[in-house]
Amino acid sequence: MINTQNISVINLKKEAEGFCSFKKVLPNEVGGISIEYISMKGPHQISDPAFIGFYNVLLSLNGEANVELENSSFKVGNAHIVKLPYNNSYILYVEKGKEFHFLSFRKSLDQADQDIISQNRGDHSKVYIRAINECSVYTEDIKSSKTLNRMILPEGKVPRFCMGSVKTEGPDEVAEHEHPMLDQLFFGLEGCKCICVADGEEATLIENMMLHIPLGSKHSVAVKEGETLSYIWMDFFLTLEGQKYMNEQHLMEREQNRANRSEITESNP
Repeated sequence: MINTQNISVINLKKEAEGFCSFKKVLPNEVGGISIEYISMKGPHQISDPAFIGFYNVLLSLNGEANVELENSSFKVGNAHIVKLPYNNSYILYVEKGKEFHFLSFRKSLDQADQDIISQNRGDHSKVYIRAINECSVYTEDIKSSKTLNRMILPEGKVPRFCMGSVKTEGPDEVAEHEHPMLDQLFFGLEGCKCICVADGEEATLIENMMLHIPLGSKHSVAVKEGETLSYIWMDFFLTLEGQKYMNEQHLMEREQNRANRSEITESNP
């Protein structure tokens, strides 16, 4: 069964300064992942302590905020991915006169995940921030040549968790396929209106909707002429071995073709 949740976006102009709203998104839909849609009107800050066994990732949708770590601070604007350092506390601060809307992901880690992190402490102690429109482009056999695909959270940044985006104009489609090694969510971006089919069941994905593709289902996505397919996909792998699917199925654009793109912001906190 395709489960969905429409997320109503709060008009913060009507709210008092310092307002903050938390909404759980498809709670308990995918094992080991907790998602919240958060809206903040400055001046306001939220803080999150360090946790062993969990990884935090933020997906900014609209607005501007500052991510403050122990020894550094980073500005985050519209449509950015933020992978926070593992087991580090952080503060998210929105200045007076500004607002910020984002999705917060908390991914639980099993023992194999924690062993991988222990072997690569340097990589996992870094913050990773990048604008979505500057993320690496990839191609995939199930998508047409006119589709623009970006790898937002590449394989290995967070154990068993990857993210990407897909955008095309109708008529077009993502051909039927299946991946029994992962659970998948879609989040509809601005202007999105496309038809998702999973094992014969149909659902229309629209802007600000989260949709769950049932585990192991044969699924496809289609968009009609005059309409737009635009969404973020989130893959949650059952095992680290299954995570190899990412590099096997997604052909990354050559580095020389990305010469004019801004570099990744990746540094130690």
